[in-house]
Amino acid sequence: MAILSIAILGGDLRQCYTAEYLHSCGWNVTCFHTPDFPCDSNIITEHSLPQALQEADIILLPTPVSKDGTSLFQADTGKPPCLLEELWASLHSGQIVAAYSLSPEQTHLLEKSRCQACQFSRLPLFARENALLTAEGLLGELIRYTPFSLASARILLLGYGCCGSAIASLLHPLCRSIYVLEQDREQQILAEKKGICPIQEEDFSTVLPHCNMVINTIPAWVLMPEQIRELPGSCHIFDIASPPFGFPDDMTEKYLLPCFRLPGLPGRFSPVTSGQLIGKILERITDYVL
Repeated sequence: MAILSIAILGGDLRQCYTAEYLHSCGWNVTCFHTPDFPCDSNIITEHSLPQALQEADIILLPTPVSKDGTSLFQADTGKPPCLLEELWASLHSGQIVAAYSLSPEQTHLLEKSRCQACQFSRLPLFARENALLTAEGLLGELIRYTPFSLASARILLLGYGCCGSAIASLLHPLCRSIYVLEQDREQQILAEKKGICPIQEEDFSTVLPHCNMVINTIPAWVLMPEQIRELPGSCHIFDIASPPFGFPDDMTEKYLLPCFRLPGLPGRFSPVTSGQLIGKILERITDYVL
């Protein structure tokens, strides 16, 4: 089998550990604008985007691809910004572009360039493992930001998908009670079997006034303003959803409730494991595609 070449762009420490893992598997690895890191000397660091992409079979984009919609996400702000327009213009037909997720517009641009898009958040194996890392990172933030013990906490969990179920499984032995709002009936049954109490909107009037923590995993507004006002002033809100998130930017100012938006938990708390997971997923993808 031919030696594969990958260009790893921007991002946080996950990108560095992905680079190390794939290099240890025999891949040719080129990094562009990744964080400063004591990489193996055989991992190439390139300062020109077109040059970094020139020989790449696969391109790994950062998570998220962009925070401002115009430039590539780079945790290392000391490096000059890389415009997304330059990225799309530097791609070559036949390359695989891998990312946690891509917008419809980004997917369309890749199709125009005759590149193959791979969104690994859609792969069940990755989703399960990443959810566990997300739950562990969230636990650290809950302990850090709340002034009360988890043993006394009444938690409302919004969503019981991969992340929601992993969070519930981790917190259930530690907390006083966990309620979950989930529309899917099968997921409700799974939650109930694990000791989590599914609720409906008609239960809000009895549940919300007694919650001292809300954890949102749904990338959409679920609680309406009148329902948010039913939460007690001591309630802490943790939003781990992707954009457009589950609560407004001015949540704390408008409702006087502590609100924490926590993207990228695996990258902050488990960059080694998360980076190696991405590397293993890329190995599987190339086994089938190349």
